[in-house]
Amino acid sequence: MSYFRIAVAPVVWIVSLLAACACVNGAAIHVPMRSLTCGYPIKAMQLHTRGNRLLDAAGGTVVVHGVDLPSMEWTNRGEHIRRSLAAAIKQWHIRIVRIPTADARWFGQMPGQKHGGRVYRHILDQLISTAAENHVYVVFDLHWTDMGGHTDALGQHRMPGPGSLIFWRSAAERYKHFPNVLFDVYNEPHGIPWTMWRNGGPCAGETRRTVVAYPAAGMQQLYDTVRKTGAENIVIVGGLSWAYNDFGIPHGFAIRGHNVVYDCHVYPWKNKWRRNFETEAKSEPLIIDEFGGGAKDVAFGKKVLAFASKNNVSWCAWSFHPKAGPVLITNWRYQPSIFGRLIKRALAGK
Repeated sequence: MSYFRIAVAPVVWIVSLLAACACVNGAAIHVPMRSLTCGYPIKAMQLHTRGNRLLDAAGGTVVVHGVDLPSMEWTNRGEHIRRSLAAAIKQWHIRIVRIPTADARWFGQMPGQKHGGRVYRHILDQLISTAAENHVYVVFDLHWTDMGGHTDALGQHRMPGPGSLIFWRSAAERYKHFPNVLFDVYNEPHGIPWTMWRNGGPCAGETRRTVVAYPAAGMQQLYDTVRKTGAENIVIVGGLSWAYNDFGIPHGFAIRGHNVVYDCHVYPWKNKWRRNFETEAKSEPLIIDEFGGGAKDVAFGKKVLAFASKNNVSWCAWSFHPKAGPVLITNWRYQPSIFGRLIKRALAGK
């Protein structure tokens, strides 16, 4: 996908980014800074990385499998979200779940929201608490953004905006005492160079009416924002080309820090995915937190599962929602699709 080059001096961009952190698109954002404590004994779920491995508190290798549970990105309350999580845990036996979110909804800025997003955050609290109670890991994913206050354009953009830094300051502070939560700082960056991917810079995106310029927050800035809260949770970072191209990571653009896991999104229309990720899997900890397919893609799915098993890579399959394709379930009774049968069997260890 093409992108717009905005000729803005670096100092102007830095000043605008700092200003946007306190005021986005002319309106101040209330930052709910509250740390929650976990009432369940999950200290042993604390994760860290060493080499290309993801390890638990005792130093054992952790490889977990699960599903993506969408709808909190496009709705204020989710669609059957609590019941779906319960079904995924009890019927599909997941060990990890990825929950997409939206920064503008977190702050209560979308139509139909009141009280600064308190209800939205409470629902996410309940999901994370349910997962903790069942010793399930949660990939807390910033999926949709508003490019810094353009709520009419909330969705998937090339890069997150300044509001996403405020989002991660708030979310990391809130869940830093939940060791089962992994922070996926941005879903599918695309259409920009590697320098912007890591460091941020002047970017552009489309609203319903026009093209807007905004200061993009880089992956390093998002990571640093999480760590400044004192959170030691795993930070997940996806590469370019919609989290499919990780080429720049071993070539000078790796995130500076610790407990970083790199993300891969794999679908049947992606070519040469094994070559893209197999080399990296030997040196960096990876997670495939999106992959899926239709009825004709079972052979592809088996190849992804075999790759993950061979390389000790955790995964989440897309999606545990009957309308967000490619689907794993065909209805709200959670009956599996043809591809979903493959995933359900894999989750059962078959």
